[in-house]
Amino acid sequence: MADTPIIRAPIDRLTAWYQPIVDLNTGEVRGFEALMRIVEPDGQVHSAGPLIETFEDDLDALVAVIERLLACIRQDVVPIFERHGDFYVSVNIPPSIIGSGRLRPIAESLDLVHWGRRLVVELTERQALSSLGRAAVRLAREAGIAVAVDDFGTGHSGLAQIVGLELDILKIDRSLITPALTSRSAARLLRGIVGLAESLRMRTVAEGVESIEEAFYLRAVGVDYGQGYFWSKAVPAAQMSALLEKGFAATLEWPGMNAD
Repeated sequence: MADTPIIRAPIDRLTAWYQPIVDLNTGEVRGFEALMRIVEPDGQVHSAGPLIETFEDDLDALVAVIERLLACIRQDVVPIFERHGDFYVSVNIPPSIIGSGRLRPIAESLDLVHWGRRLVVELTERQALSSLGRAAVRLAREAGIAVAVDDFGTGHSGLAQIVGLELDILKIDRSLITPALTSRSAARLLRGIVGLAESLRMRTVAEGVESIEEAFYLRAVGVDYGQGYFWSKAVPAAQMSALLEKGFAATLEWPGMNAD
């Protein structure tokens, strides 16, 4: 391709930063979501979202992006896996890549298929329920990769359609969390989603948690894990081990609850 050097230059500046996923009962870090960042020549770091949007209709470029991201994850995370046995890493991968069968060769070339369920592919609710998304779920699980539904609650698809999918994690969108603190009907809906996930043996992750009130409420209704700025923004790989060792237990203590 004539434009390969133009495409490769920004892709080669892509790296992975990691936002912790926190156990709402213990404060331990149970996982990280890998998020793409661009490191500019002057050292500035910013989101890769605008760049990725330019590649939406170019499957080869998207494959190159995902291959770069997974290579970063392998370099960053495998040494930590050897020291910390109980956490996973999730990454958003378009179903066009998984459903076309192009993920498994990448995963095999990077020796990721031996990670088992410690590697999680995230698909949005809309993506997962498309025909390509359903194929992606099947192929990912056949490759030994766990699957999460991201942004659940934004697709307005109905819970019944999710039941037929083989999924491991349900990520509850913030749009379902915020109203649940003030609306009885929203609270009932959230409790129903948590109960459904539990009956299907899926772990639940609340996204976009921003306050101790939200964290306490989510723990009370049975959500397993939380992710959001209340604990941490995405951090570079060098900070992952410290977060795993320290955790966030203190953030789940209500002020004054241990006072005499």
